[in-house]
Amino acid sequence: MKFTIEIGETQKTLVHFSFNQLFGEVKISVNDKVVRRSCRLFSEPLFDAHELELDDWERSKVRIEKERQLLFASTYRVYVNSRLTQVLKGA
Repeated sequence: MKFTIEIGETQKTLVHFSFNQLFGEVKISVNDKVVRRSCRLFSEPLFDAHELELDDWERSKVRIEKERQLLFASTYRVYVNSRLTQVLKGA
């Protein structure tokens, strides 16, 4: 699953999230710079959350939650400054 969100009113910041279910790799980048990378080899948790604090012109907090379903799908929730902005479903 891959998605990109745009944050900010005056200065736009792009946050790109990528999750490879086959290898268990999560990669988060801000403006094409990798800020978080993790890998889980065997058991994937049912719930996983990643928090970022963006210190650009406008301070923003981003929280990405991944909730694994019983089969191959997951639900992703994106919060910006504690407000739910997107809900995505996919593998």
